[in-house]
Amino acid sequence: MKKKEFVNSLVSLASMTVGAMGSRIAADAIPMQNSTIKRGLLVLGGIAGASSLDRKTTMRKIGQDAAISMAVTQTGYLLRDWLGDSFKDNKILSPALGSPLEDYAVLDSSNFLSSYTGANYDFISEDIGYEEVQDFAG
Repeated sequence: MKKKEFVNSLVSLASMTVGAMGSRIAADAIPMQNSTIKRGLLVLGGIAGASSLDRKTTMRKIGQDAAISMAVTQTGYLLRDWLGDSFKDNKILSPALGSPLEDYAVLDSSNFLSSYTGANYDFISEDIGYEEVQDFAG
């Protein structure tokens, strides 16, 4: 592996990451209730952007990679929306589509702060007095 190919791969990785993140930001920012149409428009926009660019310059490569990533990311979300329920019990396709509930945090109080390693962990409970807890509970 040559240094140039390695750097090109890193640039593509960064471009695709930005494209995927940008597509999720755009999907969230577009003021449209129908997510299928919204995601479909982003897929078409990504395809149009990728097809209009060539790979002759670094900036065009970056733009094309970002556009491809935008289309791929939103296509994945569309497939999950359309097929997620029908494949939820399939051990192969369900993880491939992503969990339909992954956007919602499921809190398990038994694991709350279990991985917290901050310097003030031992003092968190000392910040709230017994009387304050009793006033809140009662």
